Amino acid sequence: MKRSLLVCAVLFLLCANFVLAQEKKTVAGIVQDEKGLPLVGVSIQEKGSNTNGTLTDANGTFKLSVSTDATLLFTYVGYMRQEVPLNGRVSLAMKMMPDSKGLNEIVVTALGIKRERRKLGYAIANVSGEDMIKASPTNFGSALYGRAAGVSVQSAPGGATSAVILKIRGVNTLNGDNQPLIVVDGVPIRNDANFNSTTLNSQYDRIRGNSLLDINPENIQDVSILKGAAATALYGSNGSNGVVLITTKQGTRRQGIGVDFNYSYGMEKVAFLPEYQTSYGPGYGRNDNPAGYDKDGWSNADVNGDGKPDLTPFFGAYSQFGPKFDGRDFYYWDGTTRKYQAHPDNWKKFYRTGGSSIANVAINSANERGSIRFSYTRNDYKGIQLNSKQEKNTFNLNTSYKITPKLTTDFVVNYVNEFVHNRPDQIHSMTGSYGGFVSPADDMDVFFNKYKTSKGYKFAPYDNTALDPEEALKYRSRTDLLSWMWNQLQNSYDERTNRVVSSATVSYEINKNIKVRGRFGNDFTGYGSEQKNYAEYPLAFGASGAYAVANNQYNISYADLLATYNKEFSPKFGLSFSAGYQARREDKRYNYASTRDGLIEENWFTINASKSPINPNNDFFGTSRTSYLQDGIFGILGLSYRNFLFLEATERYERISTLAPGHNAYFYPSVSLSFELSKALHMPRMVDYSKLRLSYGVAATPPDLYKANIVYSGTPVNGVAMLYPPSQYGNNDLEPEFKHEFEVGWETKMFENRFGFDFSFYNSVIKGQIVNLTVPTTVGARSIWQNVGDLGNQGLELAIYGTPIAKKNFDWSVRGNLGFNQNKLKSLRSGVDQMRLTTGDLPDGGSFDIVANVGQAAGDIMVRPFKKDAQGQFITDAQGFYITDFTRYEKAGNIQPKMTGGIANTIRYKNWSLDFLVDFRWGGQMLSLSNFYNTGAGMFKSTMKYRDEANGGITYYEDATGNRTRMDKGASAPAGATVFHDGVVLDGVDENGKKNEKILTAAQYYVYTFQWGNYASNATMNSYSNAVYDNNFIKFREFSLNYTLPVGMLSKLKIQKLTVGIFGRNLFYFYKTLPNLDPEAGIGSSFVTQGVESGTMAPTRTLGANLRLSF
Repeated sequence: MKRSLLVCAVLFLLCANFVLAQEKKTVAGIVQDEKGLPLVGVSIQEKGSNTNGTLTDANGTFKLSVSTDATLLFTYVGYMRQEVPLNGRVSLAMKMMPDSKGLNEIVVTALGIKRERRKLGYAIANVSGEDMIKASPTNFGSALYGRAAGVSVQSAPGGATSAVILKIRGVNTLNGDNQPLIVVDGVPIRNDANFNSTTLNSQYDRIRGNSLLDINPENIQDVSILKGAAATALYGSNGSNGVVLITTKQGTRRQGIGVDFNYSYGMEKVAFLPEYQTSYGPGYGRNDNPAGYDKDGWSNADVNGDGKPDLTPFFGAYSQFGPKFDGRDFYYWDGTTRKYQAHPDNWKKFYRTGGSSIANVAINSANERGSIRFSYTRNDYKGIQLNSKQEKNTFNLNTSYKITPKLTTDFVVNYVNEFVHNRPDQIHSMTGSYGGFVSPADDMDVFFNKYKTSKGYKFAPYDNTALDPEEALKYRSRTDLLSWMWNQLQNSYDERTNRVVSSATVSYEINKNIKVRGRFGNDFTGYGSEQKNYAEYPLAFGASGAYAVANNQYNISYADLLATYNKEFSPKFGLSFSAGYQARREDKRYNYASTRDGLIEENWFTINASKSPINPNNDFFGTSRTSYLQDGIFGILGLSYRNFLFLEATERYERISTLAPGHNAYFYPSVSLSFELSKALHMPRMVDYSKLRLSYGVAATPPDLYKANIVYSGTPVNGVAMLYPPSQYGNNDLEPEFKHEFEVGWETKMFENRFGFDFSFYNSVIKGQIVNLTVPTTVGARSIWQNVGDLGNQGLELAIYGTPIAKKNFDWSVRGNLGFNQNKLKSLRSGVDQMRLTTGDLPDGGSFDIVANVGQAAGDIMVRPFKKDAQGQFITDAQGFYITDFTRYEKAGNIQPKMTGGIANTIRYKNWSLDFLVDFRWGGQMLSLSNFYNTGAGMFKSTMKYRDEANGGITYYEDATGNRTRMDKGASAPAGATVFHDGVVLDGVDENGKKNEKILTAAQYYVYTFQWGNYASNATMNSYSNAVYDNNFIKFREFSLNYTLPVGMLSKLKIQKLTVGIFGRNLFYFYKTLPNLDPEAGIGSSFVTQGVESGTMAPTRTLGANLRLSF
């Protein structure tokens, strides 16, 4: 018994000693950066434990219960990892130093593979999600302006619903889409537009969006941009235009309950309008007004039929060379008597103040086993164009769970629900239509009152007063503008979108060297539109109105499997090998139906109300479906030597369904080399990190669906199905357009990471451009698709950053980038040196065209020139006008820019932070039809030139026969002659070589020299060379000013962080060469349409405030 008690006592003492040895104590401390400022969110982990850890709070402080002999691990993105033994201490003051050598920077590369940046042999640009949301952008695409070298961003005026077009390293294909592949959390997603035309702008077209707008910036963690073919070769036939990899936010371990709330409101206003003249009203000038108008442009005809003269200018004229405003009473086109005076604000009344409200709430949580983040965003947008709005709901769920220490699952789903009412219309009818130019004599309030009658019908025109004798227009005036108002303010065009993008990933670590990953993803979009055109007149006069519906379904199914082996064989040599399989299927379904010839009942909106039958024969009903399949196997081999030399080779073997069997499988190789100079060589102390890189790769662009097939269309005849061959034949021998790209680069960081740059040179050749060639009609078709041309891009990229000032309470950092690109069409088929890039008939009656000329950059603007003599002097006709040369076209410019870039600044003082971004574009031209047409119409202030002596007009007299003679200042005119001061003499010679001295009136000069169309039969004397402008600009793109409240003020409210701020977007242009209009006014996904402006919408400027809370 005593022995037992003794044994128990010994065991008790041993256990007590063990417990005492394992006694836990609470350690507290603070973590600061190199300037002594607190670091928020630093991960602190007890070494050897997978469960015991915490994060620093908003003050940089932490508390953690640990063993007395514990060692703590401190990790933070961008800073060096540190291990600190406690040695019995219970308080710590830690200072973390930046990882100036960048050795631990991890980036996402092709197929979602994470790698150290220093090991990459090709260029990759990164943009953080935090930088993207500082100015509260309404979409992801517009947040990329000016942030990456060689990346071009363009969005036409149209607000939050207008498509954003991305382009990387120039034009890679002449006929297809030049936008990069978009990948979200490893899954390629759709980025086309619903019903978005790739042709030139036309009247009443709406400004479309694209799928890029569905990506919520609030959910983005970071963006990686793969530029060259070596970086994108693993994507094969989807990699030619570059790849944008988006990683969404995951749940994080943090202090507090893990809730973030963000709210912003931006007020959107017209940024600027064209400079309109406000001195003259409607009329063509004394030489071209109809009979009955005096030399000043007035008529005294009886317009209203009351037997009395009515004083009116020529309202039927589209030009503004009529009477000068003098305040007299005159008869207006609505039947009222008004003062003849200018209305300088008529265009301002056309728009309203818009606004964008964005509210986001996110719930975060994480532990050693996994993480979860759920986010909801509500976006309400009201643009500057009347009767238009957008409502969008976005839900995002991102989870990760470690089932076992070796098995991890990740699941991400993003759901977007959007409603758009009356997407903004192009205003072509006001800037490029002779029935729509708004005269300064016009009162916009009258248009708003007259586009719709009191009975709810469309205005009754002056030439059909029977529709409404009481309210019909009294005179012809601006009917296109009234029709535009009816379409935008009365009719309804609603779009509804439901989109789900999801991915599920399973990762398994077989051992420390071998890992396997499988992923499945899906991108499904259901899109529907409903158009209601209301009755334009009573049913007694016939059927009117219309109803149309469309339903689209887009679905992408994606899967990949990846196995990876990594092994360090010695301190000198390392090996990695990966192999995998990837598959992708796309399906599209489209259904459309519209009533025909009006509705049998007024405003009965159903297809059944169609007055006439609808069927596929008359294009009022249609359905289509398409499918696309792509799969491939790939391998990646990586070798390293002494941790400073890294070689990577990849190979992809891919099959695609858009090509014929025997021509549908191809290899896409790449090889890249990274040489870290700062590890291999003895570098100056000021150099922290330096690397050379070299790469070569092959990517491709496949032909569109059915270009390699002969696709028959089915149309029933008398109830019998009939097949008809196409006018464009497919070609079984078609191949993808292969892009071969060589790249060399140099990265360096210096002065303890205070300065750095990343330089790249690239040269690419895209072989086998797919061109539609005309063939003899005897073969049964008009044209056939063939691989016939080579296109090239060569350029330089420079990204540079610096921190000129770095103090404890004040720092200033600068990031800039430049991209130079030279595009060239290297060849077409033998005997062909030019290719049209526009489709259909030549624009504006053959006035211009956009082409690709061999030896030049694609996108040459070709116009009918004015004739010149052998000495290069313009030739004038008998009246003194230049003569249009209808026998040829001449290059007037090119739509591609030569340089793009941006400069971003961040200035921080204590709790204040100021960010601003300037971006620019240089080189290239734009064909601006609105400038051309409005100049010919005398709308702009610039057309005041020559109208009188004060504005440079020549003084002359005109005798009774109409002959004009120039007069010296102070001279007198002969008896019976009339003196004028609006003369213009064009510089040139007549057809006999004699200097031109013929005098034109200012009205004649503008109306005829800037006249619509080039028709030899009409003897026009214009050239669209006058519509071509340099398109250079420097723009203050965005700014934000934020203040973060001190933590001491928030602790009692249980708030971890509170930041308030103001922001601005699209503020103003420091410089632009395109007069009157927005240099970014081009519309469409094609690079061709982006170089032609034809009436979009006024540019906007946004100012707002935001609030960010963390609990």
